[in-house]
Amino acid sequence: MAKVQMVAKAGAPYASGFLGQSSLLYAVTNPLMWSPIPALHFFSCITFIIMAPCSFLPKWFPPGTEVLVATAVATIFSVYTNYSGGVVGIIPVMEKTEVLSFFGGSLALPVEVLDLQRLLDAPLLERFGGSWIKLMMSATLLPAVNFISMIALAAMFEVEDGIPWSAPRELFAQGAACIVAGLTGSAPVSASMSRSLVSRMAGTTSQLSCVTTALVWMYCLQYMSIMSPTPKAALSAILVSSVIKGVIHPNDLMHLRGANLAVGWGTAIATALTSPTMGFGIGMVFAFIAGTYPKQIQVSAIKLSRKSC
Repeated sequence: MAKVQMVAKAGAPYASGFLGQSSLLYAVTNPLMWSPIPALHFFSCITFIIMAPCSFLPKWFPPGTEVLVATAVATIFSVYTNYSGGVVGIIPVMEKTEVLSFFGGSLALPVEVLDLQRLLDAPLLERFGGSWIKLMMSATLLPAVNFISMIALAAMFEVEDGIPWSAPRELFAQGAACIVAGLTGSAPVSASMSRSLVSRMAGTTSQLSCVTTALVWMYCLQYMSIMSPTPKAALSAILVSSVIKGVIHPNDLMHLRGANLAVGWGTAIATALTSPTMGFGIGMVFAFIAGTYPKQIQVSAIKLSRKSC
């Protein structure tokens, strides 16, 4: 398996999804190589998270309680049993506290704004071999494909949960967020299927959840070391439990016919073998070639491709 992955990585560097899928296949077909305790963590957390809302927890508990309980129990077990599996580990903190104040200091955020001249002097062009063409292609294509994935997510939530969305609003929000990310030294902002599904599983219903999550992380980062002993198996179980039903039985894909069938499954397979971003882009190409509607196709194909996110 390692040789196959090395050949695939050398011959198709963009097929990152294939490496993950092949590793998953190898792990599933070789259960005797599993570490017993991490495997027990993983399957126990999945079972509890899926069954808890109906079987174990009181009905009046808010959505997402099962996720908190599973994480807390797994962390406590890790602390008191000297857990030997993979854990979150040390969470880095800011070396120096820079405060960004608003409203006369009534709202202070621990954010460092980078020097603008430092950003302008960054050797950006050299990273692309001195080619303006490569730079512009990367700066144009990647955000475009990320925006496609954002549209697909928004369309899925509109269909399944009745949450309205607006393409101009999403485009403006993504652009503004990426500008702020660049000024503060963060990674570019894009859509994430896994985080979106976990948020929905936790019961979030509005954009306020994003603001709340961001503020909690910024203000509580110095206390997040409490999560350092949390087993990665438990966190993986949370992600898997949020998508497993759609992966095992992708209802929308099963109901596709004709050109939609080919485009839907093609998009899902391309996403699984490459990456969510590239898969959406390939799906758009398939959709335009087949003369179908990209939005319809992506909403249908997105469920099977969740495991790649």
